[in-house]
Order: sequence, then structure tokens, then C-alpha cells
Amino acid sequence: EELASERLNLLETLAERIAERILAEPQAVRCFVRIEKLDRGPGALGIEIVRSKDDQAPVPHTGTTPHPHVIYLSNAAMTSEHLTGWLDQLEARHEPIILCVGLPDAPSPQTGHRMTQRRVDLLAIEQNAWMLAGRDDRCVVVDTRTELDWAMKNGQISVWAPSKIVLDAVDGPESGPDDPVALAHWLCSQVEASDLLLIGTNPPKEPTLPVLLHNINRPDL
Repeated sequence: EELASERLNLLETLAERIAERILAEPQAVRCFVRIEKLDRGPGALGIEIVRSKDDQAPVPHTGTTPHPHVIYLSNAAMTSEHLTGWLDQLEARHEPIILCVGLPDAPSPQTGHRMTQRRVDLLAIEQNAWMLAGRDDRCVVVDTRTELDWAMKNGQISVWAPSKIVLDAVDGPESGPDDPVALAHWLCSQVEASDLLLIGTNPPKEPTLPVLLHNINRPDL
């Protein structure tokens, strides 16, 4: 199940996840986890860890799980004179906020290969995320689920850099970076968002959560 939830690049991370799952059971007191990469020969490459109940941090009550508001900003919204005011209003809610952006107006380099082009376009979205962060210090670019979870619980306004989460996902988005609204909609499903607010763009097809549309000329959200 741990491997089905996302692709894990480090054996240490996988071992920790397995230990956490075992120790979540009431009968478990202490566990030993060994993972070996058998393609390199027995014992050639692997990890061993020992964990006990005392090592585990308290598990938060399910009622405290954050359900963020995901906001997609078009390029026109990013450069709008109302941006600071919108962020003021979002910050005043004291609720978890994740901002998403799309491709910049300038065309991305073309690789002529579908998979490599996908990576180039994801990186172009990340460049746009950094441009947004440069417009307001409250916007912090994040690229991992761990960073997103921390930000949601600590009042940080996150700007999603999608490459790592998208490429590591076992069940990734059907749409590519050329449909960034659909990408933001997919993120909503991954973080159990309460709603998706779109500023300056059109809604996705067949949304699975409440979608709110905001006129880019309106200063109030």
C-alpha cells in the first residue's frame, strides 16, 4: 500500500512508512524493518531500522486534517493591481491556502519528445510560481507533499511547484501542463481541498468539488 500511494525515491522513507504503519496497530510495541534491493545481490544494498511506540509522534485527530482552499491565478491575475488585496483577504481567513499558476505567457522551449516536453513545461510552471513568490513575500514556493502539509498546518500561503508531486504520483493527472486548471483540479483531489477558486480563467470540465469563479476586475473575494 505504501508503494501504491506514491513513488518513493529513498529506501529510508519507505522503511519509515512501513514502520509507522505497523506501529499504528494497537498490538505493536516494537518493529524491525529490513529492505534489500535483490537485483544487487543479497545484502548488497538495503536498509535496516528498528522503531518503537515511543519513537512515534502523536497522531493528530482526523478532525484536525486541513482541507485547504486551492486558488488558481491566471497570468493576468498574477500581475493584477488587486493581487496584494486578494492575498490580504486570503490571509485574514486563517485557513490553509494553496496557490496554483499556469505556464508563463512566453512559449516554452520545444524538445520534440512528449515525455521530455512534459518535464520542460512543468518546470516552466515552476518558474511562473517563483515569479508569483517574487511579487509578495507571503507566497512560498513548495514542491513536496511534506512541505504542503506543514504549510497547511502552520498558516503559510503556498505556491505549488508541481514537478515532483506530479512525476512521483502513482496515479498522476490525466491532463498535462498545457491544461494547468485541470492540473490544479487534480491537486485538489490529492490534498482533499474544500474548494477551487479560479481567478481570471474558466472552470475545468466535470469538477469533483465546488468551483468558484472570480472576476479579475473585482478587488474583493
